[in-house]
Amino acid sequence: MVLTLSPPHCVHKLYETTGSNRQFVLSEDIIQMETMSYPCSPLIPFPTQHEESSYLLWSPQVVIPLENGNMCNGDADPSPDQQQQDHEFMDIMIQEANRLLLQDDLSNGDPLLSGFDQRLEGQENGSLLAVQEEFMEESSLSDLLVAGARAVEAQDSISASAILSRLDDLIPGVPCRSCHHAAASSSDHLACYFARGLRSRISGARAECHPAAAPAPENRMPAYRMLQELSPFIKFAHFTANQAILEATADDTGVHVVDLNVGEGVQWASLMSDLARHGGKPFHLTAVVTADDDADSAAAGSHPAAARWLSEFAGSLNLPFRYSSLHLRSEEDLRGFTTSGDGGGSVIVSCDTTDKSYSSLIRLQMQLLGSVKILRPKLVILIEQEPFRIDRSLAPFAEFFCEVLRHFAATLESLESCFRDGGYGGCLGPVEKETLGPMIEDAVRQYEPLAGGAGAELEGFRARELSSFNVAQGKMLAGLFSRGFGVVQEEGRLALCWNSRPLTSVSVWSPV
Repeated sequence: MVLTLSPPHCVHKLYETTGSNRQFVLSEDIIQMETMSYPCSPLIPFPTQHEESSYLLWSPQVVIPLENGNMCNGDADPSPDQQQQDHEFMDIMIQEANRLLLQDDLSNGDPLLSGFDQRLEGQENGSLLAVQEEFMEESSLSDLLVAGARAVEAQDSISASAILSRLDDLIPGVPCRSCHHAAASSSDHLACYFARGLRSRISGARAECHPAAAPAPENRMPAYRMLQELSPFIKFAHFTANQAILEATADDTGVHVVDLNVGEGVQWASLMSDLARHGGKPFHLTAVVTADDDADSAAAGSHPAAARWLSEFAGSLNLPFRYSSLHLRSEEDLRGFTTSGDGGGSVIVSCDTTDKSYSSLIRLQMQLLGSVKILRPKLVILIEQEPFRIDRSLAPFAEFFCEVLRHFAATLESLESCFRDGGYGGCLGPVEKETLGPMIEDAVRQYEPLAGGAGAELEGFRARELSSFNVAQGKMLAGLFSRGFGVVQEEGRLALCWNSRPLTSVSVWSPV
């Protein structure tokens, strides 16, 4: 192949031979002939048009071969930098030539090359599907649940539906919408609740997993009593909170507690017993009633029942006792309560969120923040489940899902150790169905992360250290149950743990 160049000086023609060696020959005056080695590179294609103007390969200076096979400026001595640049430039031109040749072949409609991208894409899609199918076959329930949560977070409804369908195949009883199939294990039940929560989150509506109606108020107490009598959760929370109240009011003439979630009032029976043993100090309990409580027939009915049996119990102890209700509709109700003389610096605010669904829990936490700001209580007692602590940072949904999954898996495992003698149907089943299951579903369906957001704080309050006696009491109580239970102490917080994982915590706060 002959390439004609038009350099400004003496070079007129350049002859290049094919093969492993390239020979550049000067045709005018035959200045010099040497061999330059470029290993097996394709020839640089130059189109016939625009040869004179478009392909002056190097600078306008004369390019001549040297004795060592390198090219340099004909008017100056070669430098190492110039030699290196020449080699690099030639390599770039060769690579560009390869690209142009491939483009030409593709544009000419080569059937082998034109179908290459399509075949490659098909292979990639096939490999991806194979990997997905293998993952679906070999993954555990927890792996599939986490993958489903990530798909839901990414709004990938196709992948989420495929994963949930696979979960249906793995969990006995799910196709017939029953989380309590006889062949299902506790982990199957747990996975069913989380899967149902994911389905509800996708559809934006509550998915019913079984046709049974919501439990009546009278049917909720047995499950609560089983938790209270056969596990350390409720006792730990109540004893730790009550001991902190006793210590904080040791020099007061009376004790006044404002309870934001009084429920059946079980917590206060043990406090009343302690007060009676220490001289019979008067006890005033104010139960906060919200619009949500009025709408909930179970909650509305629990207040009169709690007032009645607590009054009877106080009478049996000869303890001065007063029960009142604070109907809370706005901040003005709190301000009126403060100015009436019932509120003030001697008040202790108690808030137990452990039995609340996620949506109710968030409203209760907001109510707490507003109440302590106005009431300025002497002490704040907060009982919480670990994933739902008021001061925790709000994580993305998939991260929150993993945390809640681990939390309830540990909770269920700990309850199995407590209810081992009672069997699933007699003890664990009702607790799981009436408390854990609805709580899981609601948390997965309702959680709304705030990117970069931080957990709320009790403004104007600081964490207060718990006494060594309170810590020792918690450890002793945990030791009465399975060996897996323990206690972890943090600043102003005492947590009940299962295999070192915190499950329920009690925190104590006092004004700064």
